Amino acid sequence: MAERYAIGLGGQKCASSWVHAVLAEHPAVNAAPGKELDFFSYHHDRGHDWYARRWRGPGLRFENSPSYLHDPRAPGRLRAFAPGARLIATLRDPVDRAFSHHLHEIARGHIRAQPFAPALRANPDYLEQGHYARHLSVWRQAFPPDRMLILLAEEIAAAPEAARVRMLRFLGLDPGPPPAMLAEARNVSDRARLPALRAGLRAGGAAMRAAGLSAPLAALKRGAPAKALMRWNDRPLRAEVPALSATERAALAQGFAADMAALAGMMGRDSLPWPSWQAVGRPASAVAHR
Repeated sequence: MAERYAIGLGGQKCASSWVHAVLAEHPAVNAAPGKELDFFSYHHDRGHDWYARRWRGPGLRFENSPSYLHDPRAPGRLRAFAPGARLIATLRDPVDRAFSHHLHEIARGHIRAQPFAPALRANPDYLEQGHYARHLSVWRQAFPPDRMLILLAEEIAAAPEAARVRMLRFLGLDPGPPPAMLAEARNVSDRARLPALRAGLRAGGAAMRAAGLSAPLAALKRGAPAKALMRWNDRPLRAEVPALSATERAALAQGFAADMAALAGMMGRDSLPWPSWQAVGRPASAVAHR
């Protein structure tokens, strides 16, 4: 029997870690070790056999790589490998996503701590990744709309259990009782006091997942000692990097207006729960793309 696949597309900084954590705890899901394989974007040259060997045992095979959403090569590559795959896209206010992307680049040590504007001039990808409708339209050329679930990070945060149930039912799985980790915040963009400690903790977590110990790992991370250690090692970047000004936010939101309108139409919605949507008023032709 052909293996069944569910693929998380991202976007980056859009609750993809939450999606992975929820699905990894479900007994019928076989989540790939590590969150991001990036096979259909960056590592396609490794071949289908390499990709298939990332999993052991039965269950719905799942992986989540935020690079897929905005890579135009990924839809065709995935369709050639698993035409029956189900897709989960997670999106958030594109202006908030862009700023979070900036913090992420600083936290990873890719750039020095600096205001958003000069960093944007050097990295236009901050904005490019937030044109969700444009990217999803490429995916819809490869997969029918009923094979893609679009979740909004803001609605996940407001009602995580409803989002979890919706996601599992979309995958044809029994939701069961909510896991203890459901409402935990994940993947906050902070700078580490001791980068080696953070790297070691992440490597240890990846090793436990690879050994099939995802449940004990989740319990360990929920424990008071682990939480205290991680809190101590985190230095919130928002205290070091100036927030976007109202003028900057308004200008960025205007740049996303047409794409937000297209996305709302694509989702069959009259509005989106985003400050950027409110900032530009109800974008013109929001329902013209239904």
